[in-house]
Amino acid sequence: MFRLLGFLIGSASAIVLLLLLLGVPDFHLTDSADDQQRFDAAVEKLKEKQQEAAAVAEVIVDEVATAVADAQDNVELVTEKALPLLSAQMDEALPPPEDEILAPVTENAAIAEDIPIVVEDLQWYSFWNPFRSEIAANGFVSQLEKVTGLDYRVVKIKTGVYEVAFAFADDVERRSKISQISMATGLELPDS
Repeated sequence: MFRLLGFLIGSASAIVLLLLLLGVPDFHLTDSADDQQRFDAAVEKLKEKQQEAAAVAEVIVDEVATAVADAQDNVELVTEKALPLLSAQMDEALPPPEDEILAPVTENAAIAEDIPIVVEDLQWYSFWNPFRSEIAANGFVSQLEKVTGLDYRVVKIKTGVYEVAFAFADDVERRSKISQISMATGLELPDS
Protein backbone atom coordinates (compact mmCIF):
# COMPACT_ATOMS: atom_id res chain seq x y z
CA MET A 1 0.00 0.00 0.00
CA PHE A 2 2.77 2.39 0.92
CA ARG A 3 4.63 1.48 -2.28
CA LEU A 4 1.60 2.33 -4.40
CA LEU A 5 1.12 5.61 -2.58
CA GLY A 6 4.81 6.44 -3.02
CA PHE A 7 4.62 5.65 -6.72
CA LEU A 8 1.60 7.90 -7.25
CA ILE A 9 3.10 10.82 -5.30
CA GLY A 10 6.44 10.46 -7.15
CA SER A 11 4.76 10.35 -10.55
CA ALA A 12 2.60 13.37 -9.80
CA SER A 13 5.54 15.39 -8.53
CA ALA A 14 7.60 14.46 -11.64
CA ILE A 15 4.80 15.66 -13.93
CA VAL A 16 4.39 18.91 -12.01
CA LEU A 17 8.15 19.52 -12.11
CA LEU A 18 8.27 18.93 -15.89
CA LEU A 19 5.36 21.30 -16.44
CA LEU A 20 7.07 24.00 -14.38
CA LEU A 21 10.43 23.63 -16.11
CA LEU A 22 9.23 23.20 -19.71
CA GLY A 23 5.97 25.01 -19.54
CA VAL A 24 2.49 23.93 -20.48
CA PRO A 25 2.43 22.54 -24.02
CA ASP A 26 0.34 24.40 -26.53
CA PHE A 27 -1.95 22.01 -28.35
CA HIS A 28 -2.99 23.22 -31.78
CA LEU A 29 -6.28 21.67 -32.61
CA THR A 30 -6.86 21.92 -36.34
CA ASP A 31 -9.95 23.09 -38.09
CA SER A 32 -12.11 20.62 -39.88
CA ALA A 33 -11.82 22.85 -42.98
CA ASP A 34 -8.03 22.25 -43.13
CA ASP A 35 -8.55 18.51 -42.75
CA GLN A 36 -11.11 18.51 -45.54
CA GLN A 37 -8.75 20.41 -47.87
CA ARG A 38 -5.93 17.90 -47.27
CA PHE A 39 -8.32 14.99 -47.81
CA ASP A 40 -9.59 16.47 -51.08
CA ALA A 41 -6.01 17.05 -52.30
CA ALA A 42 -5.10 13.43 -51.53
CA VAL A 43 -8.19 12.16 -53.37
CA GLU A 44 -7.29 14.31 -56.42
CA LYS A 45 -3.75 12.86 -56.49
CA LEU A 46 -5.13 9.34 -56.32
CA LYS A 47 -7.52 10.02 -59.20
CA GLU A 48 -4.66 11.42 -61.32
CA LYS A 49 -2.53 8.31 -60.62
CA GLN A 50 -5.47 6.07 -61.50
CA GLN A 51 -5.98 7.86 -64.83
CA GLU A 52 -2.25 7.58 -65.64
CA ALA A 53 -2.29 3.85 -64.88
CA ALA A 54 -5.36 3.35 -67.08
CA ALA A 55 -3.68 5.19 -69.96
CA VAL A 56 -0.50 3.10 -69.64
CA ALA A 57 -2.54 -0.12 -69.45
CA GLU A 58 -4.43 0.87 -72.61
CA VAL A 59 -1.15 1.51 -74.47
CA ILE A 60 0.25 -1.85 -73.34
CA VAL A 61 -2.91 -3.70 -74.40
CA ASP A 62 -2.74 -2.07 -77.84
CA GLU A 63 0.94 -3.03 -78.24
CA VAL A 64 0.26 -6.63 -77.23
CA ALA A 65 -2.67 -6.86 -79.63
CA THR A 66 -0.54 -5.61 -82.56
CA ALA A 67 2.28 -8.01 -81.60
CA VAL A 68 -0.13 -10.96 -81.55
CA ALA A 69 -1.58 -9.95 -84.90
CA ASP A 70 1.93 -9.67 -86.39
CA ALA A 71 2.86 -13.07 -84.98
CA GLN A 72 -0.26 -14.66 -86.48
CA ASP A 73 0.54 -13.09 -89.84
CA ASN A 74 4.11 -14.40 -89.63
CA VAL A 75 2.89 -17.90 -88.75
CA GLU A 76 0.54 -17.90 -91.72
CA LEU A 77 3.33 -16.73 -94.06
CA VAL A 78 5.74 -19.36 -92.77
CA THR A 79 3.19 -22.14 -93.10
CA GLU A 80 2.31 -21.04 -96.63
CA LYS A 81 5.98 -21.12 -97.62
CA ALA A 82 6.82 -24.30 -95.70
CA LEU A 83 3.93 -26.49 -96.91
CA PRO A 84 5.25 -26.89 -100.47
CA LEU A 85 8.73 -27.62 -99.15
CA LEU A 86 7.42 -30.17 -96.66
CA SER A 87 5.32 -31.93 -99.25
CA ALA A 88 8.36 -32.16 -101.55
CA GLN A 89 10.46 -33.60 -98.70
CA MET A 90 7.70 -36.06 -97.83
CA ASP A 91 7.61 -37.28 -101.44
CA GLU A 92 11.38 -37.83 -101.32
CA ALA A 93 11.14 -39.61 -97.96
CA LEU A 94 8.52 -42.13 -99.07
CA PRO A 95 9.64 -45.72 -98.54
CA PRO A 96 10.73 -47.77 -101.54
CA PRO A 97 8.32 -50.25 -103.08
CA GLU A 98 7.59 -53.47 -101.17
CA ASP A 99 9.52 -55.77 -103.47
CA GLU A 100 12.73 -53.80 -102.79
CA ILE A 101 12.18 -54.10 -99.05
CA LEU A 102 11.26 -57.79 -98.92
CA ALA A 103 14.21 -59.10 -100.95
CA PRO A 104 16.93 -58.22 -98.39
CA VAL A 105 14.71 -59.29 -95.51
CA THR A 106 14.27 -62.80 -96.84
CA GLU A 107 17.99 -63.09 -97.55
CA ASN A 108 18.87 -61.90 -94.04
CA ALA A 109 16.30 -64.24 -92.48
CA ALA A 110 18.03 -67.24 -94.03
CA ILE A 111 21.39 -66.05 -92.68
CA ALA A 112 19.91 -65.31 -89.26
CA GLU A 113 18.65 -68.88 -88.88
CA ASP A 114 22.23 -70.14 -89.02
CA ILE A 115 23.42 -67.77 -86.21
CA PRO A 116 22.56 -69.01 -82.71
CA ILE A 117 20.83 -66.45 -80.54
CA VAL A 118 22.63 -65.95 -77.22
CA VAL A 119 20.51 -64.63 -74.40
CA GLU A 120 22.55 -63.69 -71.39
CA ASP A 121 21.07 -64.22 -67.98
CA LEU A 122 21.89 -61.02 -66.18
CA GLN A 123 22.08 -61.07 -62.43
CA TRP A 124 21.59 -58.08 -60.18
CA TYR A 125 24.09 -57.28 -57.43
CA SER A 126 23.07 -55.11 -54.49
CA PHE A 127 26.16 -53.23 -53.38
CA TRP A 128 24.93 -50.64 -50.90
CA ASN A 129 23.02 -50.61 -47.62
CA PRO A 130 19.23 -50.59 -48.08
CA PHE A 131 17.43 -47.25 -48.15
CA ARG A 132 14.29 -46.54 -46.15
CA SER A 133 12.56 -44.60 -48.92
CA GLU A 134 12.31 -45.14 -52.66
CA ILE A 135 12.92 -41.43 -53.26
CA ALA A 136 16.28 -41.59 -51.49
CA ALA A 137 17.25 -44.72 -53.42
CA ASN A 138 16.28 -43.11 -56.75
CA GLY A 139 18.30 -40.00 -55.87
CA PHE A 140 21.32 -42.17 -55.10
CA VAL A 141 20.84 -44.02 -58.41
CA SER A 142 20.60 -40.80 -60.43
CA GLN A 143 23.81 -39.45 -58.91
CA LEU A 144 25.64 -42.74 -59.47
CA GLU A 145 24.49 -42.87 -63.09
CA LYS A 146 25.83 -39.36 -63.66
CA VAL A 147 29.20 -40.19 -62.11
CA THR A 148 29.79 -43.73 -63.39
CA GLY A 149 27.64 -44.04 -66.49
CA LEU A 150 26.44 -47.50 -65.43
CA ASP A 151 22.83 -48.71 -65.32
CA TYR A 152 21.30 -49.19 -61.86
CA ARG A 153 17.95 -50.35 -60.55
CA VAL A 154 16.08 -49.76 -57.31
CA VAL A 155 14.80 -53.08 -55.97
CA LYS A 156 11.97 -53.06 -53.43
CA ILE A 157 12.61 -55.79 -50.89
CA LYS A 158 9.64 -54.87 -48.71
CA THR A 159 7.95 -51.69 -47.57
CA GLY A 160 10.63 -49.35 -46.30
CA VAL A 161 13.55 -51.40 -47.66
CA TYR A 162 14.91 -50.42 -51.07
CA GLU A 163 18.24 -51.67 -52.43
CA VAL A 164 20.33 -50.27 -55.27
CA ALA A 165 21.69 -52.90 -57.66
CA PHE A 166 23.49 -53.19 -61.00
CA ALA A 167 23.37 -55.93 -63.63
CA PHE A 168 26.27 -58.25 -64.34
CA ALA A 169 26.82 -61.37 -66.42
CA ASP A 170 29.75 -62.96 -64.58
CA ASP A 171 31.96 -62.45 -61.56
CA VAL A 172 34.64 -60.61 -63.54
CA GLU A 173 32.13 -58.03 -64.74
CA ARG A 174 30.72 -57.66 -61.22
CA ARG A 175 34.18 -56.97 -59.77
CA SER A 176 35.05 -54.52 -62.53
CA LYS A 177 31.83 -52.57 -61.99
CA ILE A 178 32.41 -52.48 -58.22
CA SER A 179 35.92 -51.14 -58.73
CA GLN A 180 34.62 -48.62 -61.27
CA ILE A 181 32.04 -47.37 -58.76
CA SER A 182 34.69 -47.18 -56.02
CA MET A 183 37.09 -45.19 -58.17
CA ALA A 184 34.43 -42.80 -59.48
CA THR A 185 32.79 -42.11 -56.13
CA GLY A 186 35.45 -42.79 -53.53
CA LEU A 187 33.07 -45.10 -51.67
CA GLU A 188 34.51 -48.07 -49.80
CA LEU A 189 32.70 -51.07 -51.30
CA PRO A 190 33.31 -54.72 -50.44
CA ASP A 191 35.03 -56.80 -53.18
CA SER A 192 36.63 -53.71 -54.70
